[in-house]
Formats: sequence, structure tokens, C-alpha cells
Amino acid sequence: METVVQVNDHDTYQASVRLRSAAASSRPPIDALVRFSPAGWLTMKPLAGGRVTVVSAAEVFDVSNIERVQAGEEPLR
Repeated sequence: METVVQVNDHDTYQASVRLRSAAASSRPPIDALVRFSPAGWLTMKPLAGGRVTVVSAAEVFDVSNIERVQAGEEPLR
């Protein structure tokens, strides 16, 4: 069974994100809280701890295991 997730720019998702630079060096994806904003960018906070980073959507190689964890306008902390 396949689950369809509605992705929008104000909800927060938990996902595994692999950046192009990580894929090129065979590093595993990053498990993170993700927001698809601002437009054309991903705001990510690693689940293992660390800083919130904003990366260009062009740098994203793959997003998997995506699940919405929060609806609304609250910022990632």
C-alpha cells in the first residue's frame, strides 16, 4: 500500500533527505525535520541534533520516508 502525502510550504515533515554532495560521496541520507520553504529551498533540522540549515532544492537528490508531523506556521526550532 502506498501513502500519498500532501506537501506544502507551511507544514513540517520528518523525512530522510539525501543531498547531491552526499550521494556523490556515498554518504547516507540525513533524517531531519523539513519544511519546504521558502520557495525553491528546504529548511532542515537534523533529528540527531544540530543547526537548522536552508538548502537549495536543486541540491536535493532524494527525499524519502516523508511524514507530516506538524501543521501550521510555527518555525523549526
